[in-house]
Amino acid sequence: MTTAYFDCLAGASGNMILGALLDAGLDKTRLLAELRKLDLPPWELRDERVRRGLIDARLVDFEIEDRGHHHPYPDIDARIAAADLEPGVKHSARQVFRRLAEAEAHVHGTRVSEVEFHEVGAADSILDVVGAAVAFDLLSIDRVVVSPINTGSGWVETAHGRLPVPAPATTQLLAGSGAVAYGSDVKFELLTPTGAAVLTHAADAHGPLPPMRVLQTGYGAGTARLSIPNVLRVTLGQPVQSHQADTATVIETNIDDMNPEAYQYVSARLFAAGALDVWTSPIVMKGGRPAIQLCALGSNDTAGALIDLILTETTTLGVRTYQVRRTKLQRASYSVATPFGDVRVKASYLHGALRDAAPEAADCHRIAAERGVPWRDVYDAARAAGRAAAPPGPDSED
Repeated sequence: MTTAYFDCLAGASGNMILGALLDAGLDKTRLLAELRKLDLPPWELRDERVRRGLIDARLVDFEIEDRGHHHPYPDIDARIAAADLEPGVKHSARQVFRRLAEAEAHVHGTRVSEVEFHEVGAADSILDVVGAAVAFDLLSIDRVVVSPINTGSGWVETAHGRLPVPAPATTQLLAGSGAVAYGSDVKFELLTPTGAAVLTHAADAHGPLPPMRVLQTGYGAGTARLSIPNVLRVTLGQPVQSHQADTATVIETNIDDMNPEAYQYVSARLFAAGALDVWTSPIVMKGGRPAIQLCALGSNDTAGALIDLILTETTTLGVRTYQVRRTKLQRASYSVATPFGDVRVKASYLHGALRDAAPEAADCHRIAAERGVPWRDVYDAARAAGRAAAPPGPDSED
């Protein structure tokens, strides 16, 4: 398992991402071979070493005959879809441009199919986005963590006129992604829409450098010379802990006027809509009124659907939401044979060693009822079999 950590102290752009990954060991010949599969005007890759402040970095850029040509979103999507790329690469690149189109449509009040890119519409941005997808595939990157992102400040001149930094489309891409962004005294657009789209699409987590055995590092240079080193650093490594971290959204509301018989139904609906957990707590509201606090935990992608469901299926007039950081043990699921029947088991690992093997309670309940035996006998047999049959831990030397 390879983790890529992007250190965005000077923001990020499409060419900075590609430059950093090339500097970290991406095979340039294989990258170019994949990019030549795109139906684009003639282009060449500019690739050189430069200094940004005290840091030696890799500057890449695509030299294209019609760099200023504008592309409508459907044309970009069709070009990528028609290319003979790996299915995963193709899907990832199309998703990035879809998110870009949705952000532009939101900002300008139009439909996605009518979006015509300007700053991110030239062929070089198509190469940046597809190149990043190819790079993640060739480097076998399984997990991406992104640091807090320096967006810069000031104004940027665009085809739509003068816009504040970060640009509206960039801000829209950051919204709801879990990304942490901050402004700075650097009067420059450090985070571009393309950079934001690639990183927010690829990121599995946001925060500091996770524990890892460092394999390689690379620096991608931005084109401008700034008061800070204009570089994006990527660190490639292997995780050394058997737990993972991510972010999730908690949705909660206080209800004092709903039939208690409804809570089981609402909970079932929330789980069906993708909730990771649902729980209720008795509380006392103002005036001494007894009430129930309903809470749902969901991924950042499902939070909107969970909010809509609570507002539709309960009597509440509103909800509160906040993000939480989760630390999770790595797990493996498998089935084991017991004297009573097959039972599904979930093993958990801590620091590469088996911590426990927990049988699925539903399987134990069903088998105990069918066989007419105590539930505990089925559970104990499945747990013993699960521990004996557990696969090696993710950090073991086996």
